[in-house]
Amino acid sequence: MPERKPVDLSEWLYRRGYSNPVRRYMNPDGTATSRVFKLRENDNGELSVDVKSLTNASASIVDPSKYFLFEISNISVLEIEPLNTLHDPLSDGTNPAHAAVIGLTLEDEIKPGLLARKSKRVYL
Repeated sequence: MPERKPVDLSEWLYRRGYSNPVRRYMNPDGTATSRVFKLRENDNGELSVDVKSLTNASASIVDPSKYFLFEISNISVLEIEPLNTLHDPLSDGTNPAHAAVIGLTLEDEIKPGLLARKSKRVYL
């Protein structure tokens, strides 16, 4: 496994949110809910994102019928301590833009909300 390196401060990151009306991932005004940036049990403590300069919105969203796409500046992520973003291309070669936001916990309710407020929706 290659060594993970910090994502440059000037980068932007993509994060998908489910298009699920029951478990709201988007507010009525089109902004992300904290659920988009909340860890799930199977995330192993790392929030998956894509580095925008290494991909495009269509590739990052994968299936626009199932997901919404949001972007956030890496500097906005790093302003929230103790978060860090590491470039982590998938070992099977399917996603060279993959990165991981580390420093969140499953119990955290504050940081996901801060990230959601700093993000903006990407329209395809």
